[in-house]
Amino acid sequence: MSDPIFLVAATLLGAVIGSYLNVLIYRLPRSGEEKFGSRSACPACGHQIPWNLNLPVVSWLLLRGKARCCAAPISLRYPMVEALTAILFFLLAWSPPTGLAMTVLNLSSAAVLVFVLHGFFVANLIANTGIDWDHRILPDVLTKSLMVIGVIGALLVPELVTQLEALPARVPASVGSGLSSFWGLLVGMGLTWSVRNLARMAFRREAMGFGDVKLMGGVGAFLAWDGALLTFFLGCLCGAVGGSIHRQFSKDPYVAFGPYLALAAVITLFFKDPILVFLTETWPEWQQRHAASPWVLVVVGVLCTVFLYVLLRRGRAH
Repeated sequence: MSDPIFLVAATLLGAVIGSYLNVLIYRLPRSGEEKFGSRSACPACGHQIPWNLNLPVVSWLLLRGKARCCAAPISLRYPMVEALTAILFFLLAWSPPTGLAMTVLNLSSAAVLVFVLHGFFVANLIANTGIDWDHRILPDVLTKSLMVIGVIGALLVPELVTQLEALPARVPASVGSGLSSFWGLLVGMGLTWSVRNLARMAFRREAMGFGDVKLMGGVGAFLAWDGALLTFFLGCLCGAVGGSIHRQFSKDPYVAFGPYLALAAVITLFFKDPILVFLTETWPEWQQRHAASPWVLVVVGVLCTVFLYVLLRRGRAH
């Protein structure tokens, strides 16, 4: 665990970055209309927002969700993005996925660089989520930078990605992690591209955008090939449930897949090893010890099918 000073600093840094992500989510799809160098302004009346009214989370609470200049409502998503980013940065410092904690007595450059790279990773995912949710796009500047930074980061910091086991022992750790990152990029893109094309042939319509393919390439660059596979698996599960609920309460049939992939990538970042151990060791051992385990799967499968069927029926009724 990192020292308290780093936990507080990481949380505050996350809140500040979350505030910037709100600007990015709003302005990047409008890059032809908005300039990133300009000061923050009220979207309703255009009045510039002073720094003391632009504090992450705090300003929204003090203003009670309304702009001081024109009393226009301020979306709840602004403090939610800031708080979510702050929480994720706190978790990166409190429980680093690589185990490299930042402490005053042992502040290694590897620990700092891994924190910075993982911070970029989660911030990028949050930005992609907000933009995909609003505009149904995953911008190249975000997805491609995720791929490039992931591979370069693995070359610079071998601790970021586990080296491929098939490589000879004499291969330098930086080269091994870089190759592992690049292989994860190819697996993430290749898997998603294949599923995308199969779904298009089966349903004769676009089932997944190419932005999702590039996003999964970036995820694989940071989480290696097994992390890419697990992310896609969890993303499909989250998307099935979330998409069904979306159909239940919305007349819009479109379901953005990017946010579910981003959620799955964050889960994989923090819990990849225990989940893989459960799926490959704990669960098979439990099945061997319990003869009734196939029936458990059947019951769970039937209940899930009925649940999804009811949601879809209700969605069509609306």
